[in-house]
Amino acid sequence: MIESQNGEDIRRTIVKMLNFIDDKFKRKTEQKIDNDKLSIAIEDLDSLFNSYYEIDKKSCCKIIIQRYIKLIEFLIKYSNDTVYAIEYLKSLENAYRMAGSVSFEHFLIYYEWYEDDKIYEKRYEILKSYVHFLNLMCYYKVDLIIANLPSGYGKTRVAKLYEAFRFGIEPTGTFLSLCSNDNVVKGGSRSVIDIMKSERYSNIFPIFKYDKKDNNYFIKETDGEWKIKQCKLSASYYASTTMSNVVGSRASLSIHIDDLYADYKEALDEEQNKYYYNKFITVWRKRFVQTKEPQIIISGTMWSPTDFITKVIDLALIEDEFVECPDYKYTRVSVDGRKVIIQVPAIDEETGESSCPSLRSTEALLKEKLSMESYLWETNFQQNPVAPEGLYFDYTSLKTYDAVPKQAIIGAIAVIDGTRKSGKDYFSMPILINYGDDYALIDCIFTKKATNELTKEIVDKIIEWHITSLVIETNVDGGLKSLLDNELQKIGVSFCETYENYNYIPKPTRINNEKYSMIKRIVYPKRGLYGINTDMGKFMENFTRYNLNGRNKNDDAPDSLAMATYFLIAENIKPQKAHAIKRLF
Repeated sequence: MIESQNGEDIRRTIVKMLNFIDDKFKRKTEQKIDNDKLSIAIEDLDSLFNSYYEIDKKSCCKIIIQRYIKLIEFLIKYSNDTVYAIEYLKSLENAYRMAGSVSFEHFLIYYEWYEDDKIYEKRYEILKSYVHFLNLMCYYKVDLIIANLPSGYGKTRVAKLYEAFRFGIEPTGTFLSLCSNDNVVKGGSRSVIDIMKSERYSNIFPIFKYDKKDNNYFIKETDGEWKIKQCKLSASYYASTTMSNVVGSRASLSIHIDDLYADYKEALDEEQNKYYYNKFITVWRKRFVQTKEPQIIISGTMWSPTDFITKVIDLALIEDEFVECPDYKYTRVSVDGRKVIIQVPAIDEETGESSCPSLRSTEALLKEKLSMESYLWETNFQQNPVAPEGLYFDYTSLKTYDAVPKQAIIGAIAVIDGTRKSGKDYFSMPILINYGDDYALIDCIFTKKATNELTKEIVDKIIEWHITSLVIETNVDGGLKSLLDNELQKIGVSFCETYENYNYIPKPTRINNEKYSMIKRIVYPKRGLYGINTDMGKFMENFTRYNLNGRNKNDDAPDSLAMATYFLIAENIKPQKAHAIKRLF
C-alpha cells in the first residue's frame, strides 16, 4: 500500500514505472502496452505522485516537470481513443497543479486551464522569456527584469499572476506596485486579490483556500493596500501612483514599476523623464528591505530615446556587461545572470513577420505601420527608442521610384561591405544605375551569409546589371578582389573594374559624413515595392530605420550606401598601388 511506503520507496516506484512505460514506447519491435493496462498504470502513477507530493514536494515536482508531463502529453497526442485521451488530460491537469506550486510557468498554465482567452498560451513565444526570469526572481537568482513589449502584449497581467504565485511560495512577504495611473495600479492590485481568492489558486496553494466567512484571510483589504494574515510586515501589498509618497513603504519580494506614460507627448517631456529617473534612483528602488538586494521589475512600452525605461537600461548597461541570451529570443542577460533586459518587437527583425501572429498578424501590423510616423513605430512597436529627428533616412525624406526603371543599363556601379562569417552582420552589396542626373538603387545582395559563400551570386549580379565599377572593402575580405577578377576572367567578362579600399573611418562617422549625398543623389524603391523578406526589402528596412543618435543593432545598409556615394558617385576611388619608400635604417 502507498500509505505504508516512505518517500524514497515511492520515488523509486515512480521512476521504475516511468522507465518501464518509456522503454515500451521506445522499442518499436515489441508489443506495446494495451490501452487498459496503460490507463491503469497512469492512474497508479497519479496516486503515487499525489502521495509523494505530500512528503517531498520539491523532488516530486522535479520528476513531474522533467518526465511525467512530457509522457502524458505524448500519450494524449498519439492516443487513438478519445476516452483514454480524456482520462490522460485529467492526469495532465493534476500534474500541472502540483508543478504549479514550484514553477511559475506551470502555475500559469494550470491557472488558465479553462480560460477562453489564455494570456500565456496565446503569447507563448513572446512571454516565455519573461515568465522564465520571473520564476528565477522567485528563488532570488535575478534582481532586475526590464520587459519592453508593445501595448496589449500581456506584460502587466503576467506580472500580477507572478505576484500571486510568489505569495503562494512566500506568504509573509510584501510587494510594492507603482504606475502613473491610479486606476491601473489599483486595478492590478485588485486582480492579485481576485487570483488569490479563486478556487484554481487554492488548488495549488491550499493554505489560501478562500472562504467569505473567514474574516482573518485579509486583515486589511483595500485596492491601494492590503494584508494577508501570514504577512510579517505592515502590509502584503502597496499599490501607489508615481506621484505618491511611498516613503515608509517597504517591499521584501519585489517592486513593480509599470507603464509610466499615457502617451508619447509625456515621454518626450525631458523634465518628466528626469523626475522619474531621479525618483527611481533616490526613492523607489530604496523601498526594499535593507537586509536584501532589491528585486525590481520594470515593464512597459518604449516611447522615446530619453524616457524612463531607456534611462534605466542605459544605467544597467553601464553597471554590467550584457550578452544575448542563447535560450530566449529578444533577451539580454548580464554576465553574472542577475539582470535581464527583454525587448520584444511587434515585427521580428530577422523574419519580417509578426513576433506574435496569434495576437497580431503581420499584415495588420504592416498596415498600422503605414498609418503612423516612423519614429513612433520604431519606438512604440519595435522597442527601438528613436527621436523624431533621429530617423534621417525615413521614407518621407527619400526620393523614390514607383516601378523598376526600364531604361537600358549602360553600366551599373556597386560596393561590397562583406562579412567574415554567417549569422551576425549583413553582407551588403547595393547596386545602382544612372537615373537622370542621379542614381537609383536598383538591386542588392543583403544577407547574413559569409562572403566566401557568395562568390557565384556576386558574379551573377555583375553580369545581370553590367556592373562596370565595384568597390570592395578589404577590412574583412582580403583576397575577394583577386577571386572575383579570376572568376570574371574565366568566363570572359572584362567590363567590370574592381577596386579595393581599406576603411579606417568609423561607420557612424562615414554615414554622418555622407548622409546628405545619400538623400540627394540616390533614388530608392518606394515603400512596399519589394517584399519585407526579400534582400531589397531587408536592405531598405535596415536603411530607413537607422538612427543617427545611435542605438543601432546593425548599420550595414547605410554604411554600404555611404561607401557608394563617397567612392563611386563622388568618384573618390583610386586604384591602390605600391610605392617605393626610403628605408629608415
